[in-house]
Amino acid sequence: MRSRRAVRVESVDVVFTREGAGALTLKLKVRNPSSDAASLTRVDFDLRVDGRRLATGEQVMGEPLDGQHEIPLEVRFPLAVPRSAARPEPTSHAVRVEGGVVLRFGGSERRAPFRDVRSLEIPWMPGAESAPAP
Repeated sequence: MRSRRAVRVESVDVVFTREGAGALTLKLKVRNPSSDAASLTRVDFDLRVDGRRLATGEQVMGEPLDGQHEIPLEVRFPLAVPRSAARPEPTSHAVRVEGGVVLRFGGSERRAPFRDVRSLEIPWMPGAESAPAP
């Protein structure tokens, strides 16, 4: 086994509609870095697009983790922007997601951080500055 990292980002998807709805979908691989029984209690995130914070959030989970296997985990966070703010912008955007999964071992919890930076095509974006960020 090469690594005992607790969480790895497999994919990131960010979608907005012209009606103002949106979603962040994260596909993670989560592993219990300990031989003790654990459960994944929550996932939190901070989403930035082109350097601008668009959302933060948390989702409560209840996934058991043994010390042997890596489990796939897909979490979907709803994103909302003002209806009139979304505009067509079929360009590539720098997307950064940082966050963590919280693992509970008996009475204690440990947060395992993750970070992913990638370029994504996002056809509809919440209203942004007309000039690119420096």
